[in-house]
Amino acid sequence: MQATAGGIAGLITPNRSNAQSEPARRLLQMQEEIRKHLLTSYTVGSARERLLDELDDLCVKASRQGWDGYGAEPMSADAYDFAKMFIKALPTTAPLPELSADPDGEVSLDWSFGNRRALTVSVGPTGRCTFAWVLGQRSNRGTDWIEDEIPASIAFALRQLDAARMAKAF
Repeated sequence: MQATAGGIAGLITPNRSNAQSEPARRLLQMQEEIRKHLLTSYTVGSARERLLDELDDLCVKASRQGWDGYGAEPMSADAYDFAKMFIKALPTTAPLPELSADPDGEVSLDWSFGNRRALTVSVGPTGRCTFAWVLGQRSNRGTDWIEDEIPASIAFALRQLDAARMAKAF
């Protein structure tokens, strides 16, 4: 089963529909049950749980003023919460990012898909995401907000980069 929502496709992506009919609501409920089942599977769920554990470890390491030896701000508890929400909202088939703490207290998520194919997202304490991506000669940067799901602009960039990675693999 493949679902498409908000411009990003995955085996099962978080629901973004506002359908109102009873059959549509039943389909959305079934989709969510399948998504939850997949997230409990070892293959999908284990990788995501390891990433969430990595975020926890990073939060501990960056929990005090000057954690980097150069006066960095501690990781914001709110930035941590929004980063956790972001990770949990990733489509089940999306590649997982590398995590790091920014010296301004934000959380960075970075994807590298090879030569001139990358995405970086910095998640702030208000849910603001600043991002930049490059795909060959194309690039873009901007700001968007987390509201219970990955911002559509970032989901679009991730989808494009992952599709380019998959196309190159074949």
